[in-house]
Amino acid sequence: MLKGKKALYILLPLVALIWGAIIVQVVDAFSDDDPVSLGTTSVDIKPLKTKEREKFTLGIVERDPFLGTLYQPKKKESKPRSRVKKVDLVWPSIRYKGVVSGQNSAKAIYLIEINGTDQLMNLRQTIDGITLQRGKSSSVLLRYKGKTKDFKITN
Repeated sequence: MLKGKKALYILLPLVALIWGAIIVQVVDAFSDDDPVSLGTTSVDIKPLKTKEREKFTLGIVERDPFLGTLYQPKKKESKPRSRVKKVDLVWPSIRYKGVVSGQNSAKAIYLIEINGTDQLMNLRQTIDGITLQRGKSSSVLLRYKGKTKDFKITN
């Protein structure tokens, strides 16, 4: 690599100098001595001068400046709106209590409390306008006046 001792005499002190500088900076960074400030100068802050914006209005466009034709704004087609109020559907008081027999089978019987009375329901059976759509051991899907809702088991 190095063919003579002349390069060794030059590089060895250079490496020692570089490592010394690195060690001095690391030790200085971790020392407890804080730099001393010699004095503070006060700075006066003046508010910025702002120009008042010019106010302008746009004129009515009568002609298209590129085509030279008269400007005709697009007319919106007015559709007659029917004022139909959406009636919020109020579900009766429903609690799903569990499966009585036939866990997850087609012949399962589910115990559902509707308005305080216990009802035994099969799939696709309707009681008081409530139809049992789907049932599991943990939840049932009921339909009432066209809306469906999932009910979880309650103890």
